Formats: sequence, C-alpha cells, structure tokens
Amino acid sequence: MTAKKDTTTNQTPTTPVLKMTLQVLLKVISTIGCQKAETGGILGGKDDVITHYHPDSTGSTSRVTYSPDVEVVNKQLYRWNNSLVRLRSFVHSHPRKNNKPSGGDLVYAKQILNHIDDLECLWLPIVNTIPDTGVFTLTPWVVRLVGDNVELARGQIEIESEESIFELTGELVSLMNLIPCKVAMDSIELNSDDLDWLNEEDIAEETHPTGMFDRVKEAYDLERMSQTLIVAGGTGGSAEWLEHMARCGVEQFYLIDPDTVSVTNMGTQQTYLKDVGRPKVDCIAERIKEINPSAKVLKTQRKLEDIPYEILRELIIEKSAHPRSHQTILCGFTDNFDAQAQVNLIALQLGIPSLCAQLYREGRAAEITFTYPGVTPACHRCMLSPRYKYYLEGGYENDVTSHGTPIFATAILNAIKGYIALAMIHHGSGHKRWGNTLERIENRSLVQIRLDPDISNTLGMPTFDKVFKGANTEQLFFGEPVWIPQEPECPETGYPKHCPDCGGTGDLRDAIGTIKDTKLPVETKNENVATMKGAV
Repeated sequence: MTAKKDTTTNQTPTTPVLKMTLQVLLKVISTIGCQKAETGGILGGKDDVITHYHPDSTGSTSRVTYSPDVEVVNKQLYRWNNSLVRLRSFVHSHPRKNNKPSGGDLVYAKQILNHIDDLECLWLPIVNTIPDTGVFTLTPWVVRLVGDNVELARGQIEIESEESIFELTGELVSLMNLIPCKVAMDSIELNSDDLDWLNEEDIAEETHPTGMFDRVKEAYDLERMSQTLIVAGGTGGSAEWLEHMARCGVEQFYLIDPDTVSVTNMGTQQTYLKDVGRPKVDCIAERIKEINPSAKVLKTQRKLEDIPYEILRELIIEKSAHPRSHQTILCGFTDNFDAQAQVNLIALQLGIPSLCAQLYREGRAAEITFTYPGVTPACHRCMLSPRYKYYLEGGYENDVTSHGTPIFATAILNAIKGYIALAMIHHGSGHKRWGNTLERIENRSLVQIRLDPDISNTLGMPTFDKVFKGANTEQLFFGEPVWIPQEPECPETGYPKHCPDCGGTGDLRDAIGTIKDTKLPVETKNENVATMKGAV
C-alpha cells in the first residue's frame, strides 16, 4: 500500500493504492457483499499486498451499525502475527449507497493507529451489498494520522492474481475475463446478475429426508460420498449422471455450462419441456435439490474455458479445504476442444482426479478417460495423443453433433462413468466393494463402449475386433466396454518426446504446480489437448 503514516506534516500522499489478491476480493464478495449491511471483517497481509481475510461473523450488528467482536478479532490477529501476517484493513458494509466511513469509523481507526506503532495507515474500504442495492460496490478509503488528527483519503484498488496484477483504473470491460465490472470513481462495481456464479443455493439448514439412503447405505460409504465435490464442465448429456450422483449421496456440486434448454434437447438429454429457454445449470441445480435437500450447488452459466484458472482454483481449493470436503473430481463433459484441454491441465496442476466422457457420431460408440494422481500413469493428452494431431497439427474441425444419437447411448455412458466415479471416490477407503476397485483398474484408464455391432464398418473402429479376436463371438453383439491399458507419452513408450502436459513421467503427481498456463493462446494451441464433440 502506498499510503504512509505522517505524524509531522499535513502532506497528503497522492493516489494511495489498496492492493489485494483476487482470492481475497472473491471472499469479500461472497460474504459481506452477499449479506445485508452491516457486516465486516479484517484484512491482513505481508508487505503491501492484502492476502488474508477473516469475516467477523460474531460482530455486533444492527440495521445501521457494526461493531467488531474484539475478542475474536484479537485471537485471529494473534494467529496472523505468528505467521508474519499483519493487520492492514477493516472492511465493512454500509446500508443503501452510503460508501464513506462514518465519524465512528474514524474514531475507531484512530484508536487502532495509536495502538499499533508499525501500522503506517489503516484501510477502511466500504462495501455496498447486493441485498441492499442489487450491486456489489467496494470503495477504498485510507486513514492516516497527521499529528493528533486523522486524515481520510480516497484510494484506488489494485487486484493481484498469481500471474499478473490488474489495476482497476478507468474503464474496464471485465475482471479476469469473468466478472463483468466497471470502475466508477476508483471503486469496484459488480452487478448482481454477474455474480450468480458465487451464490450458493440457500439450503444450508436443510437435511436429506430420514430413510432416504436406507436401501443403499451398504452400497456406498455415504460419509465419503457426502464429502465429495463434483465440478462439472458441461451439464447437457451429463444431467442424468449428475442427478444419479446426488442419489448416491454426493452433496457438493459446481455446475458450469453456458447453454439453455432447447426443444431439440428433449430427445438426447434428460430435459423437460417446462425448462425450455432456462439455463441448464439452473434446471440441474433444482433437480439435485429435489433429490437431496442437503446438497450444496454452485452454478455459473458460462463456458468452462471462459473462466480463468485463478477463479477455478479458488473455488476448487477453497471447497476442497472445507471440513466437509474429502476430495474433488473435475469433470469434462463438454463438446469443446479448449474446455477439455483445460480440464486436463487444471487437474494436473492441482493434483486432483478428473473424468471426461464423450459419445461418437450417432452414439455408435462411447469413450471415457480418467486420471487419478498416484494411480493412473497417463494424462488425458497421453491417452488421446493421436487425436491431438488431428486437431492441433492437421487443423481438424469437428462437425459431430448429437444428431442420430439414441437416448440410450447417453444412458449407457452415464452408467459406466458412474461406476468409475464410485471407484475414484472410494479409493483407499477400505469399502468392501469399492475400496480397491481403482487399484484393480490400474492403468486401464481409457474405456471404449461398443454401441453398434457393425462399428468396425460404420465408424472404422478396429478396437473391438482386436480385443475380441479369438473370443466366442456368438456370445458378443454390442454394449461391451473395453478397458484399454494406457502408458505415459514419452520416448520409452515409443513417442518422440515427453507429453507437453504431464511430462510423461508415469506419475501424474510430478505435474502438480508445474503447468504454466492452463489456457494457452491460440497461436500456441499445438501445445495442448483435444477431444471429440458429442460429449456427455
């Protein structure tokens, strides 16, 4: 922060700057910004960047006043001090559109500045909340001591991400390409419609009906299921699968899909005419809640590839760190090349399991790929290496749609990927049925399902003829999944170079924290992954 404490002169620093990380901003939006005034919290950091936020959930509030819970706040400051994190700011909300610190705020700020010798200034950003105004606004103010008096100055805001710093000055079309916003008088202003992706469904106090899982309590480890987070990029063909995961006891979902329900979806997806024109994520969120009221659903009507890595990382990591979260499965169920590429890279970067699925033309076959760090040796790019060449080197443009696809092709694919998800969720649990299933699968992380007995002719796929060669074909027709062993892409396995995504070491954990960019520019797209259309 550029503002300095000056006890000898009346000189005012020019354009004081409040620096904070994007993660801190998101937490302020999702707590103070989504509650009625007055609420608040403390901000801390190292050097001049605010990196820590602690909401004051036990403070004393009324319709027009907020007083911190001093005992709780001091305990938090003590913990921060032990980690070399220092108090930098009190942030709180004001009712209506009052965006300036009150006289009481300044008195409180003066007391703090007088008692903390090394605190050069205290930031007092004021929030106007969505429930009060329909808009989230953060206006930065800084307080300094000048002799025996306090001086209040308006500042600017600088948001820092892992990759670069975004200074919010002048007109800004979007923040990190996700949060549509504008800067007015050096403050952040976000419309409530632009923050739907932050609003978790308000069902915190509800529980699932008594007896709901009585018949399946031995089929799954229900506690483990409830502690699993499913992040689903694409909710069209996967709608049935998502509902079934809720029926299995999964209680935490992030739904990401830009599309709305259309009449043409009726024949290929689990959709209903009453929902035509509505966002798919809204429809699935409602049905998940109808199945299990305990479920927590976060949703965004956007393309997965349009959401910056910093945002996804914050959502995934914060949720995974939640006391009720055991693990996360990142899913790629879209028909978009860039989105599927991003799933692979984010999963590698964060070291989390991933699951991707797609149907082939006319639903004549289906494909599932999955990764689990420490178990499966190949990433999605390793498994689909020949396909990348078609997309990235050969300029392939996919024209496959859901035309001609029977609804049962989607249902079969959803069922198989459901079984795989159960193996991933229960891995290492000791569950009598699922605990060692993933270990037994080992490196067979590419699954293809024959849904047409003549697939070698209709799609030119020789896989099943090779696998079933020598078998009694009188007992085979269609519907068979084959589990194909996969190896990492590297010279030792016959490739000219190591996989650009996972490094080809055979241990996906080696890639954690090594991915420089999870969404490379178009001109360097030949360094990333591809997949087929028709995904579910």
